[in-house]
Amino acid sequence: MTYLKRTFATLVTAFPMWAMAHPGHEHQNSFMTGFIHPFTGLDHLMMAIAFGVLLWSATTRWKLAGLVGLMIAMVSGFALGQLNIFSSSIAEYGIVFSLSILAIALWTKASRLFVLATIIIASFHGMAHGIELSQSGHVMGLVLGMVVAMSCIYAVGLALGALVQKYVPNGKKIIGGIAALVALIGLA
Repeated sequence: MTYLKRTFATLVTAFPMWAMAHPGHEHQNSFMTGFIHPFTGLDHLMMAIAFGVLLWSATTRWKLAGLVGLMIAMVSGFALGQLNIFSSSIAEYGIVFSLSILAIALWTKASRLFVLATIIIASFHGMAHGIELSQSGHVMGLVLGMVVAMSCIYAVGLALGALVQKYVPNGKKIIGGIAALVALIGLA
């Protein structure tokens, strides 16, 4: 088991680009490009899955509020990024910060404050794309595709949260640890 852990750690630390989905994707403004993009970046996957796991133990109202809040944060972050007020490095560090907040929320007895902070900080994920695509013109299909994909990944996170709560002792802390690891890779 130790060999497997070392191999996994080596692979993860050897490939920091896994954590950042932003470099290297096409600048097409189609729904499919936007839909596929969140599945190609570990930062998107971890953020949406960890957020779903975090909110699984919440009431139904908070699960729905989490989904709506995540969508609003992504779109508003994208709109803010389109204004070119912030640099892309601020958006990237904001993504790392959002994963760190999620990790803390999963490690502790998360209050609603953590949930709200996570929703607000999720706007950095949209902002990064708004900054890089600000000169591309019409991007509604791309944004819609990304929001739909992130919502699907969030739903997977909710399902994973149900499994973790039922079958994995300290499962939320494990997911939090993975989120923290992705945040550290993002700093590389």
